[in-house]
Amino acid sequence: MSMEITPARKPRSPKASATDGSGVDRSFWTGYFVDGCLIALFLVLAFLLGVFPLKDTDFWWHLRTGDLIRSTGSVPTHDLYTFTVPDHPWIDLHWIFQVLISWGYEHGGVIALNIAKCIITCASLLFLIICKRREWPVWCMLLAWLPALLVLSGRMYIRPETLTLFYLAAFLGILTAWDRIPWLAFLLPVVQLAWVNTQGLFVLGPILLGFALVDAVFRRQAFAESRKRWWKIVGVSTVLTGLVCFINPYGIRGALYPLELAGTMGNPIFSETIAELTPIPVFIRRNGGWSNLPLQIHVATMVLGALSFVIPMVWTVLRRMQPDSSLAEPEPKGGKSKGSESKKDGKSAKAKRKKKGSVEAPSTGWRLSLFRLLLFAAFSALSWRATRNSHQFAAVVGAITAWNFAEWAGAINARRLKQAPEGRSLKAIPRAATFLTIALMIVLIGSGKFYAWTGEGRIIGLGEEPLWFPHEAVKFCGKIGMPERFLSFHDGYSALYEYHNGPERKTFADARLEVIGPELYERYLDLKQRIAGNASSWPRELDELGRPAVLVGHVDNFMAGASLMANPHWRCVWFDSIAAVFVHESYTGAVQTHTVDFNALHFRPEPSQVPKGSAALIASAKAMWSYAQGFYSLKRKDLARSMILIGLDYTRRIRASLPNSLEGWKLTGQMDSMRDVLSEADQVIPRYRYPFDPVFDLTTARATFALKRANEIAQGDFLSLLLLGRAYEQRGMDEAALPVAEELIQLHPINQQQLMTQESSREHVAQLARKLGTMPATDWSNLGELDQIVTRLLSAGRAGSAADLMERAYPVASRTWEISDRIATLRLHLGEPEKARQIWQGGLPPAKPATRSTRVAMSYLVQDDLDQARRSFHEAIESDPNQFELRYGLAVLEQEAGHAQAAFREATLAEKLAPDDTSRNAARLILSDTRRFQQP
Repeated sequence: MSMEITPARKPRSPKASATDGSGVDRSFWTGYFVDGCLIALFLVLAFLLGVFPLKDTDFWWHLRTGDLIRSTGSVPTHDLYTFTVPDHPWIDLHWIFQVLISWGYEHGGVIALNIAKCIITCASLLFLIICKRREWPVWCMLLAWLPALLVLSGRMYIRPETLTLFYLAAFLGILTAWDRIPWLAFLLPVVQLAWVNTQGLFVLGPILLGFALVDAVFRRQAFAESRKRWWKIVGVSTVLTGLVCFINPYGIRGALYPLELAGTMGNPIFSETIAELTPIPVFIRRNGGWSNLPLQIHVATMVLGALSFVIPMVWTVLRRMQPDSSLAEPEPKGGKSKGSESKKDGKSAKAKRKKKGSVEAPSTGWRLSLFRLLLFAAFSALSWRATRNSHQFAAVVGAITAWNFAEWAGAINARRLKQAPEGRSLKAIPRAATFLTIALMIVLIGSGKFYAWTGEGRIIGLGEEPLWFPHEAVKFCGKIGMPERFLSFHDGYSALYEYHNGPERKTFADARLEVIGPELYERYLDLKQRIAGNASSWPRELDELGRPAVLVGHVDNFMAGASLMANPHWRCVWFDSIAAVFVHESYTGAVQTHTVDFNALHFRPEPSQVPKGSAALIASAKAMWSYAQGFYSLKRKDLARSMILIGLDYTRRIRASLPNSLEGWKLTGQMDSMRDVLSEADQVIPRYRYPFDPVFDLTTARATFALKRANEIAQGDFLSLLLLGRAYEQRGMDEAALPVAEELIQLHPINQQQLMTQESSREHVAQLARKLGTMPATDWSNLGELDQIVTRLLSAGRAGSAADLMERAYPVASRTWEISDRIATLRLHLGEPEKARQIWQGGLPPAKPATRSTRVAMSYLVQDDLDQARRSFHEAIESDPNQFELRYGLAVLEQEAGHAQAAFREATLAEKLAPDDTSRNAARLILSDTRRFQQP
């Protein structure tokens, strides 16, 4: 099929167009200008989709290799970076890409490379868009392209794939135009030569060429006399394209490298554990079915591509089945029959086609292209096999879909003009609709709403993703006195280590799977699992590896970090918002100088140790919560308490700068929830029915309030609702837990874990509803009946209803302290400290005035208002200093404030005043945490 890189054809009917008096068709140039604006707007959208910070970790080993190639003048042939397979052959066909990014990084950094990536992508898309016939409407092509563009943007990274997209677009454009301009085929070897020295996906070039040749073979009169010259040109070009595959630094091994790579990547160990190699069916099974929006867009792109064949085919069949008398034209006035004239014109057109050696489909119809069909089937299958192929899939299927629909729209328009030659086609409406659609997409992308819907967490930017690459930690690993070997359970961090410290210092394994192979990769995963599970054998294996420095990322590998930190022979010598570094105690210099004292981070932090900025504080607080969970599973509650105290420090800083921060309040609730777990309250205990006890009730009430606050700030936060519901249920507060659980199951799950949680919660909601039953009658005639109703409500888990009833039944002015304390305790358990404080402050006073001030202080402490709580505690001390609740609450407050001496003093007094062993042990925990910080 012939395609022309030319503007829309000028209308030929003088009545169907307007001129400016000089014979110039104004409607043609207006349409041309509008189409140009639409294309420009589409490219703005494409550019914007690529404007996100660098997150791809492979970038760093590519960059380091490019630096080495430029400095040494040679392409590597053996592995440079690992100590496990140092002599393994390395076929690095990415060398052109690596040299380019090395030069670009030197002159403009990541920002320049990100801009270049966007420009190359836009250039590729522009070529695929303008590679069209004149009569194909631009608006139709752009609308058809939109889903594929969104899929393509998912992997718009600074990777060799960006150049592959450019080569792919060049191949598609040449192969669709070589019928009309055969000599374009000689550009294919040039493109292929660059491709084979850029990425292993160069094999796609010969595949595309093969599909185009198959399409040419099966055309009508494919081997007619008029086609001989065309076949000679194409044949020579095909041979040259195949031969240039051998022009690479590795010769025949480089040319056959895609086969070797396919064999390596076909190993199940990779497809089962690496996200970008995961087949889509497996992805669906692991990530909550079809609810994932990027997956839905991917499938929609595939379906739309299929429809771009089906709909025009059905239209063509129906058109041919129904005779159209309106197409019959009257006999011309000149006397010649239309038949004789058409025969003459037909012979003339046929002669012209023979002269050019082309096989063009009629411009007024739609023809099923075997070339397009083969491409669609092959690249759809490729994308279904691994998510990493979505980039090439989107480029090819997006172009095919656009071409199919645009050709069909052109055929419809041509048919309409034949039926009514003097009519005008309505192009303004679809153009306007296209403009609005693209503009809306730009707004959604620019505002971040689209990325919020997809759950990708992308932001607009051109530099590096904040808090993504642990540069400082990796540089620290390369310092004198640190191990010469490196191990990280994040292959991207290994790439970063190679950039900063390689190739002189070596790493255990990295992301070059074709180099490390499946055996080493399996060993890598096994070692990671055994360290994370704290198996007894992992210290011995690290000894055998030469005791490397171990870098652990907080997000995914905190369990490995917790095991290393809990081991007596390994020391944490670096801890920041992203990662931690561990060395064996035998590296005495690093251990003595850099060992991290986590208790000191809370009680005596250095200014340089405090994370800077809200994002770093949030990341650090999340790390502390993760490690607290890890230490809990390792039964190291002492370490868990330290992490929680530091985490609460960070959440207070977050809320100080952002009072309505979801993360600030949610993380506070998570920390307090973890402290409740550390108390080992495994069974449901209806604490809300009993008098307030700070040892049992304080942390639960604090967690409840913080999680309720988080849910008020951002309704529908999955983790906040989950933890809030658990907090209520741990105390048997079913009435409060039910609406939370109902809201949880209505949320849209973004991963398999959330989906499983929702599925288990559905039956649980039904159980809670059955357990609560119907609301009992609340009418009463005397205090005895009132007390019975309140008891029934509390027994049924209806704390809120009981509190409401008692507040209505007992006027504030005559309310006794016992009643006030009972109602306020319920409010505190419900996560309503302000209401609890108002109730404690109203009504009749208690026998001991200090009790009221102490409870008011507790309400402030639940709200995490340490200053107000301290004032109320000191008011209580002035009235009666010898109360356990008072001294214990103040000890908790001062411990969290980082005042070790004051906390130790108050905990000492609390221990002496403790009414029982449980209370005494709670005070002793504070003493043990603060004892060594008593010296000034």
